[in-house]
Amino acid sequence: MGNKEYLNVNELATLFGLNVQTLHYYDKIGILKPNYRDPHNGYRKYRFDQTYKLASIRYMRKLGYSIDAVRDFQDTKDPDEALKRLKERSAAIHAQWEEMMRIDHAILRKIQFIEDSKKGVDYEDFQVVKYPERKYIPIGTETEIYAGESFYFYPTIVFYGKNKNGEIKKEFGALLTDDSDAENAETLTIPAGTYVVGYHKGAYEQIQDSFDRIKRWGRNLNLEDTILAVNIIDQFVEQNNGNYSTRIEVRIAGTH
Repeated sequence: MGNKEYLNVNELATLFGLNVQTLHYYDKIGILKPNYRDPHNGYRKYRFDQTYKLASIRYMRKLGYSIDAVRDFQDTKDPDEALKRLKERSAAIHAQWEEMMRIDHAILRKIQFIEDSKKGVDYEDFQVVKYPERKYIPIGTETEIYAGESFYFYPTIVFYGKNKNGEIKKEFGALLTDDSDAENAETLTIPAGTYVVGYHKGAYEQIQDSFDRIKRWGRNLNLEDTILAVNIIDQFVEQNNGNYSTRIEVRIAGTH
């Protein structure tokens, strides 16, 4: 094939491991037009030296360039300008890689948190547990949580309290399970102390029943007013809200 002056569309597609439709598309949008088209049957003929141009196109596509960027790049005749663009692309790929690794780190931490937390679930009984100080990223009220990324990548926590009118007030946060996750985030702390801990199974709309149960169980323990709910199994891993699992913590006042 190397001695042929022209290649038909099937031969060129085979040479590059492409389907014929891709070459038809490149022809249609003008980034690789056949050198010759038979006026009788419309068959495409490519000069063999057009393989170099197709190799350049495939190279750029493998680097993640859009078709428009490929077309723009073809207009660049200066090698220095081409090198500059390649350096810019390399920097962009590196930044994307760092971002993907950061997301992967958060996902793995969340998986580990869920697997570890599932081991202690007991929907019937309550425990008294001593916790160290824990960090979290505040992510606001229920109308604010969806816009930022913390809600999606970290275990969600909800502080239930009451406002001045006695109405339930909810503040959301993203629990950090590794201090390195907090490098570029504003963080607050959940105070260390001894907590009464129980679990709620089901939709969040029914969680008040579990709050009432834990308060009754710890009525002689001087419990604080704020209740902390920690999502273990939530909408990100379970479609049926009847199977949601939430850890409920109420701190015993005065403990460290």
